[in-house]
Amino acid sequence: MRGKLWAWMLLVVVLGALLAFGATSKPMSGSSEDRLFALAEQMRCLACAGESVSNSQAPLAVEMRGLIGRQMRSGKTDDEILTYFADRYGERVLLRPANSGLTALVWIAPVVVAAAAVAGLGLVFGRARSREADSIDITDADRELVRRVMAERSEGSPP
Repeated sequence: MRGKLWAWMLLVVVLGALLAFGATSKPMSGSSEDRLFALAEQMRCLACAGESVSNSQAPLAVEMRGLIGRQMRSGKTDDEILTYFADRYGERVLLRPANSGLTALVWIAPVVVAAAAVAGLGLVFGRARSREADSIDITDADRELVRRVMAERSEGSPP
């Protein structure tokens, strides 16, 4: 029972690590259009409803893409560019807020709660099953009945 619990807990930890690793974006370098639009895709157009800076044609979005391009050409990293926009316009400009502090807790807490719930349910059902098996009292009469039926079957007579 404990071996299964540890296996499930290990599975949850591995899945959590894979999710965290997959959620981080790989920084790109240079000043390519791909990099510009990848960065612009991570920012909310503040003049539009529900659009990213990469999709919007609003004057503010066009200006923000120009700023991204200038910062890329000046050698800034992805994180530096995103931090610049977050400082200038506030965290609301980022479609994926930084994975630190309270923001990280908001993303990690549901996974931890779900893992704890699964582990708790496993313990509860495992204990209930073991109690159920332990609560069956086998008497000598039961043993004698089973022995007699088994003997009759081995002799070939019907039960």
